[in-house]
Amino acid sequence: MTNTASFRAPRGTYDRLPPGSRDWQKVVREAEDLFGRAGYFPVDTPAFEHTEVFERGVGEASEVVGKQMYTFEDRGGRSLTLRPEGTAPVVRAVIEHGLQRGALPVKLAYSGFMFRQERPQKGRFRQFFQLGIEAIGSASALTDAEVIEIGHRFLRDAGVEPRLLVNSIGHSAESCRRGYLRELQGFLTDHSDELATDDRERIGSNPLRTFDSKEAATTSVMADAPVVSDHLCAECRAHFELVQSYLTDLSVDYEIDTRLVRGLDYYTRTAFEWVAGGLGSQNAVGGGGRYDGLSEALGGPSLPGIGFAIGMDRVMEARSGGPDVDQTARVYVVALGDDARREGLMLVTSLRRAGISAAQDLSERGMKGQMKDAVRMGADWAVILGEKEMASKRATLKNLHTQDQESVDFGSIERAVRS
Repeated sequence: MTNTASFRAPRGTYDRLPPGSRDWQKVVREAEDLFGRAGYFPVDTPAFEHTEVFERGVGEASEVVGKQMYTFEDRGGRSLTLRPEGTAPVVRAVIEHGLQRGALPVKLAYSGFMFRQERPQKGRFRQFFQLGIEAIGSASALTDAEVIEIGHRFLRDAGVEPRLLVNSIGHSAESCRRGYLRELQGFLTDHSDELATDDRERIGSNPLRTFDSKEAATTSVMADAPVVSDHLCAECRAHFELVQSYLTDLSVDYEIDTRLVRGLDYYTRTAFEWVAGGLGSQNAVGGGGRYDGLSEALGGPSLPGIGFAIGMDRVMEARSGGPDVDQTARVYVVALGDDARREGLMLVTSLRRAGISAAQDLSERGMKGQMKDAVRMGADWAVILGEKEMASKRATLKNLHTQDQESVDFGSIERAVRS
């Protein structure tokens, strides 16, 4: 028989517990409000999709598809995959429901868990939570600047001090990235003996990914590799210059990183990433880019788009100042005796209905234990209901910050704690 006491969360997952869970939800709500003010409506997609959505969208040659997806066959013989990222499912939903027939760009925001079977390490999990926005149906550099600015503002508002790295990886024409890839493959082939073993396998399938390698041997080689920014066509170069000028107008500081490529095959033109201190070598908190061919790859019409995804686990780790105080109640009712507990129940319910967070002891503890609980919760006020207070119908109201207290009739408590 299995000993249930030995059960633990699966490797690469975690339980989100108080008090951090409250702070987490607050940051997510603030993100959703910020995205909403910019016109990005919430969208929810299934936790699993047909595997082909990711094979065609993200790319079979990508590491995500080739090595990291949780793929299974259902009872009907269909191949399904837990979503490893959010963009391809959102674009699939836009195509399926014809959202592109309305106003463009289609502006959508999402938040939810993603799943990748990779080696767990600090800040990287197999189940992880992402926030993101997608602007689908616009090729304008204005859209790039809007999307990047929104993500940058969210991170700063959340207490992260991000560094924004930007690059352009061009588009798939022969005069642009396709020609560059042939040159890069030639360079890597010439230096294949110097590359780490895993990176040699990428030469033919996904040479851009060698720029992301953390292997010292490969990193040394890539320092001399040709970069895509030197091979951009005139149109892609002009687009990137516009993006930079708009970011400057918006007072968004950025650095050009000519070796930034991002990890998914659908990216085109603008690519960007936010990094933060205190996270070690895995210092990215989020990023994104353009995906002007993704809709066609999924069988839809031409719909250029751009978006980002930000990892909440990284955000919470990188925030300055730590989590907020676990303030579960502004008012704590200290009730002594059966009649006081009954009155306290009615009082906390009345305060909650009026929009004031309130709590009372549910364990019939004494005065000292209840006051300790009030302080632990970070309450502002203690409303004391004892024998004397019940007889006079006047509560003792104590300010837990100044320790001042006064006698207040029951009907005036709400007004007193609002002052």
